[in-house]
Amino acid sequence: MAELVKEGKIRYIGLSEASANTLRRAVKVHPIAALQTEYSLWTRDPEKEILAACRELSIGFVAYSPLGRGFLTGQFKKFEDLAADDYRVSRRASRARTFRRISSREES
Repeated sequence: MAELVKEGKIRYIGLSEASANTLRRAVKVHPIAALQTEYSLWTRDPEKEILAACRELSIGFVAYSPLGRGFLTGQFKKFEDLAADDYRVSRRASRARTFRRISSREES
């Protein structure tokens, strides 16, 4: 990808779903402009290492699905409202627990 920048075909390089270690390796090859990773009440994983690495390396952070893939929009009252073939049903048990926990906070 660094070659594409040198050739003028792209201006910046961004990564998606990379670990802190991957970011550190990547910046040794070429500056990384941004990292895109899921970050919401569903998943706080970037807080463990990734956000600190982005700050340290001056890499922008772009959160995707900040509204929990639609669960936090108020459209669903319970996890079971999703259709059986909805892609969000995967990893159902952990998402159902999180949904119930968040929903109970909103009601109080």
